[in-house]
Amino acid sequence: MTEVHPLRRSRGFRSLIPTGAWTEIVRHGVRTHHDTRDRLLYQGDAGGWVLLSLSGRLKVVYAEPDGAEIMLAIRGPGDVIGELSAQDGLPRSATVQAIEPGITSKVPARRFNELVRRLDLGSRLDGYISGKLRESAPHAWQLAHRTTASRLAALITAIIDAAGPDHPSPTTIAMSQEELASALGLVRSAITPVLKEWKSAGLVRTTRGRLEIVKVAALT
Repeated sequence: MTEVHPLRRSRGFRSLIPTGAWTEIVRHGVRTHHDTRDRLLYQGDAGGWVLLSLSGRLKVVYAEPDGAEIMLAIRGPGDVIGELSAQDGLPRSATVQAIEPGITSKVPARRFNELVRRLDLGSRLDGYISGKLRESAPHAWQLAHRTTASRLAALITAIIDAAGPDHPSPTTIAMSQEELASALGLVRSAITPVLKEWKSAGLVRTTRGRLEIVKVAALT
């Protein structure tokens, strides 16, 4: 039997501002549905608008010119995506791809910045962006020093935590073993023994293109 995830609350930028302010910003955007593996933002593209994640988990991926990719972060309901380009006007620094179906609100960058000023959210947005930037240090440490099992457990934990309060199945991850390995900059054969061990211990269940976490606490 899968563990019940502890009580989940609003997260991301939404958790830092009044509910009415979040609702107001969402209202000024265009709601867009996306499917699994859809790309919502492309690295190198011009900005011009931001996304507010309303449902569904997303991964932020950086790609080298030769096509090699590595995952930088996981985002989910309550997060603002693409706000850096909205602030500095520079091209997108990464690609954002859907892990599962979901909904975003697409807000023009100028309108988003106007709303942040009018609703007096500037300091909270700065804090939110700083929090994102601070994630890079532990992420770099994990890549350089932690074991494959530890890195995979941290990735899974991040995906579960990004589910948001209304997700019907936060411990089910719609990613194949190839996608999980790629997110860590590894090949599938690197994580196969880890998943096999976890499966034997009853911690996870695997199906084609999907991973279900049975015992969350044992991984975290």
